[in-house]
Amino acid sequence: MNQKLLLFMLTFTVFTFLTGFSTSSEFKRAMWVEHLDISESSEALLKKTKENEYNVLYVKTDPDKSLESYSDFIRKANELGIEIHALGGDPSWALDENQQQILGFVEGVQDYNESVAEEEQFTGIHLKIQPQYLPEWYEDQSSVVKQWKSNLTAALDALPENTALETSSSMPFWLDEVHTPGEPDMPFHSWLIRQFDHTTILAYRDTLEGPNGMVNLTKNEFEAADQYNKQIVIGVSLADTGQDHTTFFEEGIADMNMHLKLVDKHLGEYDSYIGTAVDDFSSWEAQEEQPPTEQAKEKKYRGTYIWEADTLINEKEKIIQFAKEKNINLLYTRLDLTQPFSAYTDFVEEANQAGIEIHAMGGHPSWALKEEEARMLKLVDYVKEYNNTVDENQQFTGIHLDVEPYVTPSWAENEQEVLSQWMNNIELFVKETKRESNLEASMDLAMWFDDTNTPGHPDTPFYQWVINQMDHTSIMAFRDFAKGSGGIIDMAQNEIDYAESIDKNMIISVEIKENKHNPYISFHEEGAAKMEEQLDIVDEELSSNTAYNGYTVHAYRYWKNH
Repeated sequence: MNQKLLLFMLTFTVFTFLTGFSTSSEFKRAMWVEHLDISESSEALLKKTKENEYNVLYVKTDPDKSLESYSDFIRKANELGIEIHALGGDPSWALDENQQQILGFVEGVQDYNESVAEEEQFTGIHLKIQPQYLPEWYEDQSSVVKQWKSNLTAALDALPENTALETSSSMPFWLDEVHTPGEPDMPFHSWLIRQFDHTTILAYRDTLEGPNGMVNLTKNEFEAADQYNKQIVIGVSLADTGQDHTTFFEEGIADMNMHLKLVDKHLGEYDSYIGTAVDDFSSWEAQEEQPPTEQAKEKKYRGTYIWEADTLINEKEKIIQFAKEKNINLLYTRLDLTQPFSAYTDFVEEANQAGIEIHAMGGHPSWALKEEEARMLKLVDYVKEYNNTVDENQQFTGIHLDVEPYVTPSWAENEQEVLSQWMNNIELFVKETKRESNLEASMDLAMWFDDTNTPGHPDTPFYQWVINQMDHTSIMAFRDFAKGSGGIIDMAQNEIDYAESIDKNMIISVEIKENKHNPYISFHEEGAAKMEEQLDIVDEELSSNTAYNGYTVHAYRYWKNH
């Protein structure tokens, strides 16, 4: 055996010993199925489950149907590597008077499994009871908890000791302060976790961080599960609850999936963590069936620019804190391409975790010229190589250009020639950005290109040609008032209307940097409060335009001092 091969095998053995073989693919990817007629929709359900890499379904069984009617569905699911857990439960199952219902469900699943072939058996039983929805909960909580405990004990005792069924239940995250009847020193969440093979914590939040994020709210549950050698699944919701912070309904599936991958990383440190669950299939399907463009346009951006590359590296924490304080969810950030990728990974990861998109930014007036295309491509190549190297949650969302050639002498000398070269560079930028990547391509555009002809396309104003090329365009509508002649909306109206007509996205950009010679183009004199007031008007006035995707403020350096 040669030395290189021996060294590789030794290194691999040590690495495996230290890290184990666990991968994210081993986690449970569960989903509740509570409002679906399996007999009519099983093929579509299994197809979507497999395509979207879910591997566990908590399926609500119909009490009016024999469990034998599920055998064909379960067999097909098992062939696809999808576990089917029989789901039962109702808030009233926590009460003594309904103990027979929970016993009948548990015993029925056990009897069914004993009567069919192994490939037709349920993998487990999942209970979702949630007595907090009962009026009795608010009249005498301690009594309800006592009855709930009694019913669960009876149900689990009804199963043979050697049962192959995996037992699990759903549990809200807020039972930490509820005491266990008969065991006053034990929080009820700990008692519940001890009873089941795994517990799915209903951590219904749309963020990981902070005192009200999933990580903090489930800390006690994980500590209990680790102590008792039990397992935890984190459950999130896609339902329209009317409370934005409890669901990913407003954010959509893509944002939820990004957060669930971060859950794997941050909560995977616990031995008891085994995966995530989504509530529920009907809500997921309703979101999934929306056209992608419609989903994207539901998200309104509130962003800013970070032009100083050293600021991004030296003020990471301050930038993230500022973004959170200002409810910013989009940052155009200039990069120092001489820096190693590690200079950006922590910042981008923390931003993504907070729901802030990071678009790498570059630009210079000369980038419009053929002779400078290499500088533009250097940025594109850097970002693509970076994204291909780092973890998904550390990746940039897009690349943004700010190229303003009209400030150069060559523009005054031969505007059409500069425009022609700029067009070639724009096309090259989009082509290279999109090649083998899902990066979004965008650029800033001055608001006064309405009457500028496009070289080679005499009937097309230049602003329309640009909007056609980009995923989104930021219109620099630099004015210090929203409505009226010469205001922000008036200056951007043609661009907004055209973008809507071709199903493109448009962002309004405003200025807060001081401009002594033209104070009307900036909110510097009026201040940030006045700017916010006018941007609220922009939001309201353009809310019915499907192209309008929010606004950005130029720039962080000036905004933070107001």
